[in-house]
This record gives sequence, structure tokens and C-alpha cells, in this order.
Amino acid sequence: MQIRFQNIQFYVLIFILLTSSVALTESNKLEIEIDNPKFSEKGLDDKTYEIKAKKGLKSDVQLKLFAVEGKFKSNTDGRWIYMEADQGTYDQSLNLIELERNIKFYTNEGEMVKSSYATFDMENDIINLKDNINHSIREGLITSDNSVISNNFNNFKYQGNVATKFIIKD
Repeated sequence: MQIRFQNIQFYVLIFILLTSSVALTESNKLEIEIDNPKFSEKGLDDKTYEIKAKKGLKSDVQLKLFAVEGKFKSNTDGRWIYMEADQGTYDQSLNLIELERNIKFYTNEGEMVKSSYATFDMENDIINLKDNINHSIREGLITSDNSVISNNFNNFKYQGNVATKFIIKD
């Protein structure tokens, strides 16, 4: 009788451990909660990136991220580009991260781009920004509805309502 009771305790413990890290979503898909997820790549072509978050929810091919941070090394000049967002979704099959709310891309040189929504195609190094774009540089501020950043943070294309404010130094 005591052996059966210990077996039951063992199975209850296993069940509690499994249910603490696995949850069903509204659409009945299985999601696994991950604390401090982190993924990175360092390729032969000197392509380097690292993305981490405070929390993640993993489903089939997507990983929902909360309090996202990242850094990407430019292929051409070796400078680092940093990223922050409140949340994001990483699609492993497309090597694409979709970012939402309070998004910032910035460099050590003081250049910063803010937005409400963005996608980052890590395979092709293309960042698409939408809604409330603010690009601040030493010479001023550029605002727009949409923006595409490519060529390792060197080419910026602005679309929609675009305004520029220059800072003139004496």
C-alpha cells in the first residue's frame, strides 16, 4: 500500500511540474512558457545577432516574446545596432521577428529610431517600421508614417507624411 501511495505522489509531482510550464491557449494550441529565452547567430559571413526576452511563449514555429532586447552587428563597419520592444513574435521558419509597442533601434553613435510596430527580416537585414516613426540623429529629427531600413542600418527610406527638423549649431 505504501508503494502505491509513493507512486501516486510521484505522478502528481510530475503532473504539477508539467502543468507549471505548459498551457493551452484559447485556440487549444499547446504553448510552453520559457523564462529568459535567448537566441543568437554567428555566421560565416560575420553576420551576428542576439535576441533575448524576459519571458517567452513557444508554440509550433512561433515564439511570443515579452520585454525584448537585441543587438545586431553590422556586416560592413562592425558597429552594433541595439533593439528594444515591449513584445514581439519570432517566426523561426521565416527568420523574422515582429515587434510591437515602444520599439527602439539605436547605435552607440547616438542614432535612434522609434516606432509603434516593426518587422525585422534577419535573413536579409531589412527593418520595416510602421506608425509613429521618429528617427533622431545628431543633425535633427525625421518623422514619418512608414520607414524601411536596410544595408546594415545605412539606408533609410521614408513614406507617408514625412517631416524633417534640422538642428543648426553655431
